[in-house]
Amino acid sequence: MKLGYVTSKKERIAYCLFFLGQNILWGYAGYVETFLTDIGITAAAAAAILLAPKLWDAVNDVLFGYLVDRHVFKNGQKFIPWVRIGTSAIGITTVAMFAIPASMNQALKIIWFLVAYILFDMSYTILDTPAFAVTTVMTPDVSERTDIIAGGKLWAMVGGVIATVLVPVVRPMLGWFGACVVFVAVSVALMIPMLYRVKERPAPQASAAQNPKLRDMLRYLRRNRYLLVALAALVLLGVSSVEQKMAIYMGRICLGQENMATLVSGAAAVAVIIVCAVVPSLARKWDKFYVLCGGLVFAIVMDVAAWFLGYDNLAVAIVMVMLKCTGLGFWQVIIYMLIADTVEYGTYKSGARAAGITFSLQCFAAKLKNGLIGSVVLLSLAKVGFQEGEGAVQPARVADGVWGLFCLLPAVGFALALVILLAFYKLRSRDVQTMSRYNNGQISQAEAEALLQEKYGKAGEP
Repeated sequence: MKLGYVTSKKERIAYCLFFLGQNILWGYAGYVETFLTDIGITAAAAAAILLAPKLWDAVNDVLFGYLVDRHVFKNGQKFIPWVRIGTSAIGITTVAMFAIPASMNQALKIIWFLVAYILFDMSYTILDTPAFAVTTVMTPDVSERTDIIAGGKLWAMVGGVIATVLVPVVRPMLGWFGACVVFVAVSVALMIPMLYRVKERPAPQASAAQNPKLRDMLRYLRRNRYLLVALAALVLLGVSSVEQKMAIYMGRICLGQENMATLVSGAAAVAVIIVCAVVPSLARKWDKFYVLCGGLVFAIVMDVAAWFLGYDNLAVAIVMVMLKCTGLGFWQVIIYMLIADTVEYGTYKSGARAAGITFSLQCFAAKLKNGLIGSVVLLSLAKVGFQEGEGAVQPARVADGVWGLFCLLPAVGFALALVILLAFYKLRSRDVQTMSRYNNGQISQAEAEALLQEKYGKAGEP
């Protein structure tokens, strides 16, 4: 075991395997836009039906976060039992989404998909919210928590890459439904070890309320300004990261055949995995906030350079894909660390610990950006003349439109997110560790305020 770690090596491995499996499944589900157009639903109609259920998410996710914060299971756990329920539900609902027959009436296809998609979204909330929230009780040490989250996100990236690389290969052989069954089976098998390995270790001497009432949660949210900033950045960065959504269209339209999407995805995968692997080391040397900002600046420059260079030269295009996709690695790891940090800030400012609400909002933001990115891509494809239907012949101008989306949407979104973070997110890692020590009863309020030098006001004050 690494010196100073509260968690065991097996526990951390199980946590990483969980996110590997979850994101293999999520990566397959990320092709739902292509599935819908392949079964004959127009791009514009698909965009609308993917976005509509997000209105329910706004209610469902917050209600579930409230339930997680208020409910303690008979075994004394708050989070792991929910993950067990969600693991079962997510597999069933994913299969249901991809079971729609192409020959079915158009209206029935839409109804079937809407029901299955809403149930899938609810299952994902039950799974994802407590899976992130449990890190706040696995260990009180913020540095260890950062390493745990980074490890989970690294293997989440690997899972997403596995799906992105293999779907264009496996899907044509097995069809959408057959491939879905295979991917779901593998995913769930990888997720199971966490359900029994990970331990919850709430601090018995904590100064904050561990089962807050509704008024406590509202006070927590009202005083947690940095949570809202981090969530806004998450949505912007997520909506802008069109690489996975566009990979299959890049292969089919720009590079001439669907399996070329594997080459595009593989290039992105190399960049993302390398960045995810080095982020923990960088975050120990520099504050993770500055690591994120530096990564975003580099990605923006590479996005613009890639657009100018174009896709005619395959070797150059693949190198630029690798360079531009470094931004995915930086934000998809670090933004979740920042959100975990806001739990300590919100607890410090309000006196209530509401990890369930925090990570349910994170889950909502993640699903919202995934719904939005699908709709943005599909509507943009429709604008440049994309023709729905598997094997449809595309007008010549569509290829340039696809490349433009692939390069410039990330550049614009990353720039906006960077401005928001620099202007409004002021939390830093050392200060969060001090807040954690106070929240867990390890130091007094006076000691905490002296260490923080009143940069965040007094504990319990707005």
